[in-house]
Amino acid sequence: MKIIFKILFTLLITGFVIVYYLLNKKQSSTLLININNYHYEVDNYHFEYENNSILTNINVIPFPQFIDKKNSVLIISNGFRIISKQNPTEDLQLALRRYSKYISLLIGISVEINQKFLSSGNKLIIDCPLITSQNNTYPKLGEDESYTLNITKTGSYLYSLSLTGIIRGLSTFVQLIERTTSSERTYIPLVNITDRPRFMWRGLLLDVSRHWMPVSVIERTLNTMELSKFNVLHLHLSDDQGFRVESIEYNLLHDRKEFFTQKDIEYLVEYARQRRIRIIPEFDMPGHATSWLVGYPELASQPGPYQIATKWGVMKATMDPTKENTYIFLDKFFKEMTKLFPDPYFHIGGDEVDGSQWTQSPTIQQFINKHKLENNHGLQAYFNKRIQKLLKKYGKIMVGWEEILDEVHENLMVDKDAIMQAWQHQQATENAIIKGYRVIVSNGYYLDHLLLSRNHYKVDPIFRNDVRLLHEQQQSHILGGEACIWSEYVTPNSIDSRIWPRALAIVERFWSPSSIKDENFLYERLFRLNHLFDKMQTGVTHISSYKTQLQNLILDPKKKIYLLHPLAILADVSEPCGQPERSRTFKYSTNTSLTTFADVLQSESEVIWKLEKLPINDESSYRNIFQTWSINHLRLKELFDSVEKTKNQEIWGQNIEQLSVNLAHIGQIGLRILDYNSKKILHRDKNNTMNSWTLSHWISHHKELLRQLEYQITEVRLAAVRPVLRLLNSIKIIP
Repeated sequence: MKIIFKILFTLLITGFVIVYYLLNKKQSSTLLININNYHYEVDNYHFEYENNSILTNINVIPFPQFIDKKNSVLIISNGFRIISKQNPTEDLQLALRRYSKYISLLIGISVEINQKFLSSGNKLIIDCPLITSQNNTYPKLGEDESYTLNITKTGSYLYSLSLTGIIRGLSTFVQLIERTTSSERTYIPLVNITDRPRFMWRGLLLDVSRHWMPVSVIERTLNTMELSKFNVLHLHLSDDQGFRVESIEYNLLHDRKEFFTQKDIEYLVEYARQRRIRIIPEFDMPGHATSWLVGYPELASQPGPYQIATKWGVMKATMDPTKENTYIFLDKFFKEMTKLFPDPYFHIGGDEVDGSQWTQSPTIQQFINKHKLENNHGLQAYFNKRIQKLLKKYGKIMVGWEEILDEVHENLMVDKDAIMQAWQHQQATENAIIKGYRVIVSNGYYLDHLLLSRNHYKVDPIFRNDVRLLHEQQQSHILGGEACIWSEYVTPNSIDSRIWPRALAIVERFWSPSSIKDENFLYERLFRLNHLFDKMQTGVTHISSYKTQLQNLILDPKKKIYLLHPLAILADVSEPCGQPERSRTFKYSTNTSLTTFADVLQSESEVIWKLEKLPINDESSYRNIFQTWSINHLRLKELFDSVEKTKNQEIWGQNIEQLSVNLAHIGQIGLRILDYNSKKILHRDKNNTMNSWTLSHWISHHKELLRQLEYQITEVRLAAVRPVLRLLNSIKIIP
């Protein structure tokens, strides 16, 4: 009898838990979308957010290695204190000031920093027992970044053996803070977190050569990198379009106004160091070298003169590896630059060497034959070995793109301490590891291609489709990876939207366990932190300046206000195409203004992501949205009827009028799908026609039409297609 009673009691409890879960699951799936205001207001987005994540209210990105969540919260109130158990060093003091400011901006309370302990839980205690002035040195590859963070009823406790670990933990702590708008409460969920990075090299490459990026851009990029746990800023400092660092030894290298002074570099290295971020310089050689040769044509493989390139692509200008003076020049250059950049790693580029100047030079071909180098690959390998020797002279380890190992015989290989950066394909990574080299992975992480976050998120340095690409012993050769933002189509005005928030998907791949890969969970946290960057005044401008940049596309000052809303509706459901698509237009150069409609757009539509999460059966919400799209072109018509339409078109860059018409068509298709679904009829092909077509043909036709509408306008993809296509795909045809 007791056994039967226990079984019945267990079944009752289990049933209760299942019902409770389903009720809460349904509630947590609700999306907060204001149908009456299509241009969703997001000022409080990051605090009002409801989600169906696997760990509700753990909105941290990158996600920690281990987390244990309790069913309770710690309330934070005015007078919150950050307390260091040890006497804080200058670097720790600076970090605590930064994060106290972030907390204050996020929740509007005063935050104090002192060493007086409180009995209340309104505090964060920092414990770094090994903190010393020596602990605040320049960050090193592989240094301890681990930390533990415990949020309890009696307070919050952050522990690490290193300053770097404390800073990584602070970035987690600030993201854990939540606020409810209903009760104005600020709280942190009770959690125990033990965290450390999966990969030691988590980099962001920023190309400042093709389009110049001033100190202010680097500062705000470093601010957001710190908050998202990147630890390497790779600066691409020279290319055919510009040389961006002052050289006192060779002052003709920076013959334009747009360059970093040596004091700028010292300042940025220190700014990054305080955030425990390393700066790696890259000076591209022997190709991508036009900017070297303008002032110093004697380095070239063919006689000059040379001019700074204004177009994009692979140029023929190449250094001459056969001249001894080339190495004398570079020796002095390295001596100067290695003093500016304290990091032991120094990037030489080495990619995309055209080689035609070498092939056309009898002198260079004689050199290749004399030294038995066989071909241009052998000549570049010879150059690389000479460069590596020079860098070792100044205590530096060479880094280069995957071409530094292309088709090179063993006797010409650079020493094994060199690092190869893979950018084209996985095979380059595997080949380098087999040869014994360490690798940084960048293939799949090119932000300038403007792929969706989920595309980058699916790329893992070690796995492909859950299949391990490397043996256990080979994995240690992968140091990590770098997201890359090349700047052919990026300026200081657009750089923030081209990096964020999509770079967060990549850094999570570098930091978090490979098992963390749910895309819905990613997006919930990714867009939230994107708004936190703005709220915490990190300096990024892609959210705060968005409407202003849209208004700049409306020339008539009388129409700027009332046309902004319908223009924003169009912009909110549009996304810019990336470097491959824009390069095919052949209309851009360094002199082209990048202030077009495509340049103003956010890199990934948050509005469309929200719509894609709406339940398929939420007919009312979809209908209101599609009706808004259908009539939006009428609201914008005045913009296109203007007598200044031609001038407007020059500013827009892309055909906004046709894009607006296409959005109306998409809205109408969406309404037709809803009308069909609302009939509640069996979706059978037999005796079931739409406009005299069988249902299957009708669906196929509209799928093709939607695909055409999505990409009809060059340089812009109409993301509004995605939720409509989702509805169309939900129609099940019963044979």
